[in-house]
Amino acid sequence: MAVISRLLVLVGLLSLFHAAYSAHEFSTLSTKLHKNAALPLDIKLETLVSVFLACFGLVLGSEPLKPVSWSAWAGQIEREGGGANPFRGLEERLGFMDIRAQRRAFTAWAKQQGAGVKS
Repeated sequence: MAVISRLLVLVGLLSLFHAAYSAHEFSTLSTKLHKNAALPLDIKLETLVSVFLACFGLVLGSEPLKPVSWSAWAGQIEREGGGANPFRGLEERLGFMDIRAQRRAFTAWAKQQGAGVKS
């Protein structure tokens, strides 16, 4: 299976490079002839088929997916500690700030300091 997938990827990439070269040559020739022509259908189809072949070969050659247990993964992250937790920023973020309460606290602090700030 690995040989087939690698062969599909190789054929897809070579075909994609050929389609890119053909598109470049077509645009160069159409510029020299002062024609504003659209890209031919065969180049478009070659591009699409080559991308499909390369993607299919990559998917075919990939290893089978393994099931992930969220609780086991989260437990491992917690045991390791440090900055490995990707959700640490969300877990430790501040909630909504109460501006009015902060204003009252600042006014009380300012009155204690004797600044006499009027609000």
